[in-house]
Amino acid sequence: MKYILLSIFSLAFFANCLTAPIPGILLTSTNQHVTADATGNALTSAKIEKSGKSCSFSFFIANYLFYGAGHSVDQAVKDGGIKKIALIDRESLSILTGLFYRECVVVWGE
Repeated sequence: MKYILLSIFSLAFFANCLTAPIPGILLTSTNQHVTADATGNALTSAKIEKSGKSCSFSFFIANYLFYGAGHSVDQAVKDGGIKKIALIDRESLSILTGLFYRECVVVWGE
C-alpha cells in the first residue's frame, strides 16, 4: 500500500508537463507574446481592434487520459470574429505543480 501511495504522490508532483521556464511549487503563471514568425517577419500589418481566446483545462488524473479541448488559434479567431491576425499571445497557469493547469491562446486582430 505504501508503494502505491508513493507512486501516486510521485506522479502528482514530479511528472507534469509544464511549459513555464521555471515552474513554481504553488502557482506558476506565464504570458508569452508573439509578434513575429520564425524568420523574424511581422505576422501581418493588421490593427489591434478585437481579441479572441481559446483555452484548454486539465488536472492531474485527466492529463494522462485526455488533455482537454480548445487551445487552438483557429478557435480563438472564430471566437473573436477576427478576419486578419495581428498578434498571438499565449498564457499558462499551473496550480500545485501541475495538479490543475490551463493553457490559452489569445489572438488579436481586426
